[in-house]
Amino acid sequence: MFAAERIRLIKELLTDKKHIDVSTLSSLLNVSEVTIRRDLEKLENQGFLTRTHGGAIINDESVAEDTEYDNDFEDPLVEYRKEISDIAVQLIEDNDVIILSPGPTNLQIAKKLSSKRNVTVLTNDLNIASEISNNIGNKVILPGGDLDPVTLNLFGKLTEENIRKFYVNKAFIEVDGVSLDRGYTLQNIDRTSVVKEMLGISHQKIIVCTYKAFDFIAFSQLAQISIANKLITNPQIPDNYKNYFFENNIQLFTAFNTYEGGI
Repeated sequence: MFAAERIRLIKELLTDKKHIDVSTLSSLLNVSEVTIRRDLEKLENQGFLTRTHGGAIINDESVAEDTEYDNDFEDPLVEYRKEISDIAVQLIEDNDVIILSPGPTNLQIAKKLSSKRNVTVLTNDLNIASEISNNIGNKVILPGGDLDPVTLNLFGKLTEENIRKFYVNKAFIEVDGVSLDRGYTLQNIDRTSVVKEMLGISHQKIIVCTYKAFDFIAFSQLAQISIANKLITNPQIPDNYKNYFFENNIQLFTAFNTYEGGI
């Protein structure tokens, strides 16, 4: 059994049972306990679970939003993501050079870029890259690096060094958590390191996330909430965030096409 398939099965088992021990996983998947412990360590680094003595427990159910879905029918938030992508595409102009960070909402943006021409997209997400490559009117650039077989994201020092060689006018950064105290957070620490480099080479920093991300703190801190120039989400977000963005001149876009920030 390949590592990616084993990881997927471990996720399914933990989602169902919430807690499982190493010996049970070893027996079910027919691999050594050493191999299972390495898999659990990887999933813990991604923020999916917390290892315990002899096993693991799944983290907060909000982690489910970070799940990579095989198709839109499996994603319970797909309609919210499509709302966000409709707005995001309106902010992209022909001939733009942009970043799409990893994530299912940014994948929805990639699917709608066929309406634009001569857009160059820098991404470390092979799912997004594959979608862009289907549209001959636009161009995709991959930075290289190590490939995560589960998420199909590129990461590591080579990825980060190569990203620093570019400069883009707009970065669409998808986050898992938004908090007034902890700022923007992601579940995966490897993803965080790469996305920090993306922020550093971007003129406009545009945060995208569903309303579920608000008042949730994910595993790894990305940046303070004030770093964003714009934020695109659904209209269900708490009023205290709307007030914060307005008071700090951060443009807020929602599905109702409202503008609630400064220029």
